[in-house]
Order: sequence, then C-alpha cells, then structure tokens
Amino acid sequence: MLITSPRFFRISLLVLTLGVVLTAWRVEEEKSRLKTVEEYWAETGLSSSSLMDLIDGQVCATSERYFLACVNAITNVAGRFDLGLNAEGKLVPLSQSLSKSKNSEKAQLEPWKKLFRGDLNKAQSISFESSWKELEANYFSPEQKAMMVGLGLNGFISVFRDPHTYFMPVSQFKEVVSKADNRSTSLGMSLALSGDEHVVRKVIEGSPAKRSGVLKGDVLISINGESVKDMTQARVYELLRGEIGDRTTIFIRRGDTEKKFRLLRREITVATVSTRIIDGIKPIAVIGVNKFAKGACLKVKESLGIAQRAGVRGLLLDLRDNPGGQMEEAACVTSLFVGAEKRIFEIRYLESGKKAEAYYGGEEKVTDLPLAVLVNASSASAAEIVAGSLRDFGRGVLVGERTFGKGSFQEGEYWSQNKNIALFETKGFYYLPSGRSPQMKGLEPDVAVNFDRIDVVRESDQFVNPLKAPERKVQNVAKMYEESKCLQIEDGVPVDDAQLSRAREILFCTNNVARAGL
Repeated sequence: MLITSPRFFRISLLVLTLGVVLTAWRVEEEKSRLKTVEEYWAETGLSSSSLMDLIDGQVCATSERYFLACVNAITNVAGRFDLGLNAEGKLVPLSQSLSKSKNSEKAQLEPWKKLFRGDLNKAQSISFESSWKELEANYFSPEQKAMMVGLGLNGFISVFRDPHTYFMPVSQFKEVVSKADNRSTSLGMSLALSGDEHVVRKVIEGSPAKRSGVLKGDVLISINGESVKDMTQARVYELLRGEIGDRTTIFIRRGDTEKKFRLLRREITVATVSTRIIDGIKPIAVIGVNKFAKGACLKVKESLGIAQRAGVRGLLLDLRDNPGGQMEEAACVTSLFVGAEKRIFEIRYLESGKKAEAYYGGEEKVTDLPLAVLVNASSASAAEIVAGSLRDFGRGVLVGERTFGKGSFQEGEYWSQNKNIALFETKGFYYLPSGRSPQMKGLEPDVAVNFDRIDVVRESDQFVNPLKAPERKVQNVAKMYEESKCLQIEDGVPVDDAQLSRAREILFCTNNVARAGL
C-alpha cells in the first residue's frame, strides 16, 4: 500500500532535515576538533619496518656513531614510559638503566660511548630489534605506533645525521607548525629541569595554568597523584596531556609552601604575537613573539601601531622561549626597526657550488622608539636572527640569557619512502650582518639576567654531533649599553619578571636613546 498522507510527508521531511543538520554538525565538529600528535602520525601509515631496517643488529655495532644512533632510537621511545636500557640492551626501569641522565642527548649517550669503546663484543651482542619488539608488544597501543616509530626515526637521525634534521607528518606541518595563532588543548606551561626537579619555565597567557595561578619558578611535584621525581620530561608531558573538559590535579612547591591546583582543560589560542602596555612615568609596550610563523611580521607591524597610538616611550621585543620559524618572517620583522634597504642576514649552503644568498626584510622602518630585546636560553634560530641583527645594526640592546645557538637552517621535502611525511634536512648556516653565526655559540646578552632555577642546556652541550658553522671574518659591534653612564629611574610600577624588569630599567639609557634625547 502506498502512503500518500500529507502529514507523513511533512514528518518525513522534518526527519530528513534533522538528519542532514545533525550529520553536518557532526562533520563540522569533527573538522573543528583538534587532532592529537598521535592522530597526525597515524594518518601517515608509518610502520615499524621503517625503523627496524635501521636498527638491525648486524649494522648497529659497525661504528660508534651508528651504535649511538641505535641506542638513541630506542631510548627516545622508552623514556616516554619511564624505561631505559641496561648494559645488556634490556628494557628496565629508568632508575636501573645504564644512563640515568635526563638533561640532554649528549649526557644520556656518554655511558654508551664508553661501553662501545671499552667492550666492543658486548656492544655487538645487543639486540635493539628485540627491545623495539618488546616496546611494541607491551607498552604502546596500535594507535600510537606510527608516532613511536617517528620518535625512533628522529632519535636515530639526530645522532647519525645531525640534531636538526627530522621527520614530521605533512598534515601536522601544514595545519599546526606553519600557521599563526595555533589552537591548543595544552595546560599552558612549559617545564625545564633543575637537577631532578621539573621547574615551570613559562606560563602561557589565558591558559588553564595561568588562570589557576601557576607561576614561573614553581616546582612540579605530582600529576594526578603520581610523583614526577626521576621522570623524564617526555614522560611528564605525557601525563599532562588530556582531552577538553578533563581536570588535571597538580601539586607544586613554591618556596617552602606546597600548593594544589585543579586545572580544567579547555581549548586556547596561542597567539603568535602579543601586545602589552605597561604604564608608568615612561610607558612602554611589550611585544611578544612566540614563533615566526607565516604572518608574524604583519602582526608585529600591527602591534607597533597599537604601541604608537598608546603613546609609549619605548619598546621591549620579547623573544624568550621563541624556537624560531620562517627566516623570511624574521627578516621582515627586523626591517620594521631598521628599514627595507638593510641586509638582515646571509645564508651559506653546505653543498659546495651553491651560492650564498642575502635576505632583506622588504618593509620600511615604522618606528625609532628605544628598543630592548629579551632573550633566553630557549631563544633559537629565527629568533636569534632578529635579536642578533638588531644588535649588529645598533638598533636594540639584548637583555636576558645567552641564546640557544642554532645557526643552521632546514628545507623540507616529501620523504621518498612515504609522501605523507616531510623530511626537513639541514642545508646550511645563516650569518648575521657582523659576519657571525650563532651556531653552537649563541648570542651573549648586553645585560645578563639569568633565570637560575633551571639547568640550561644549549646546542653546544645538548647533542652528540652538532654541526659547526665555518668561520668567517667578523666585524666588531659597538657596545650599546654602559651601566656607568646610565641614570636609573625608579618608575614605581612593579613587574613580576626579573628579566623584563631589568630590560625596562636600562631601556632609557642605551646609546641610541642618548642620541635621541629621551
């Protein structure tokens, strides 16, 4: 019997419409949901065979470098589960492993270097394949496998090639790394080691950690009741992860007091560039750049416009904890302070026969306001380009800590074995206007203000085989700041940040300020 009732058709149409709306909503929700790192790697289809081919027992002991690369491949993954390798190559709790250092790749591999040199037969007997199979069978899920293989591959090439050649899912690079103003579900705090303690180095504005009252310098004691003592940083970050809506309970020590925080995880936007006005006798603007992603230069230009409209008398460019990014954006940002005609930096290739290339920012100078640049041990790569070039041109005084010391640059291409993965290879080094490269040296600040609560590990002492930039003729750079000639002004507006506070003090007694009569 055919159903021809008008009421039936109206109800059917309503159900159909609701179905379409709900389906569209689910699709849109799925699109807007942030993917995890595991999901990005899982999309690549990367299998264990890619790593197993490299850690074959017959080849791992053929040279010291290859042996250490095999060790690093396994321990890079094992550390996520608080595991390490003993002298027989067996998986054991981290406290029983041959290497107990958590500070750096170099320190972790030092005992293995001694083992290889002192007992080659023992080194040759280690089966890294067996260790990997045990990890795969007992410790990580099938959904995590591709990411763990990726971690192993990156651990291997960090030693066998160089520490800044690495693999990354193409989709992760396109959707996260290269974009400005990333969405994130992190709790919003970065950690650093101080002996065996995990110290909060930075708290992101607007994050759950910031809203709850976590402060820079707090010592993390436990996460959801689990002590973090003797844990690797990788394991600590694993415990800090979660889904939107989750509550994470942490205990921290602040001075002699322990405090408990319950952090509600929510989606936040980590701004590439931030602007803050600090009032006072001489108001200033603090422009923070978290990374040099695409569009960072335009955002800095907008921030300078905000600062000028606010009538500030000086600028602080905060590049602390900035890992770098796109060199073109770094050149562009620098030109906002020095002009389009200045050569910001030069790159020289490792490959012989390729000509050096000069980079200009291309933007007209938009401000002559006094400038200080905040840097620390985690300011690297493109951040060092900006800081170093501004000082070389006599435009900004550097305040804070010696920078990380990454003067190499990488270029990405599709990996020949898997087009869903990008291989970023080190191609050469960049040089500042003075002729210096910060590679392995970093930039020494004009005014040193160290955050002494952490163990600082830079390029030169972090990796087993860091690359050394060829030396060039270097020009002397005029000193921009002399404390003996500086009249300190007590502004009366407190700032709970020793490095920023010191930068603010000396901002108005640099040479370029004296010339400007400010």
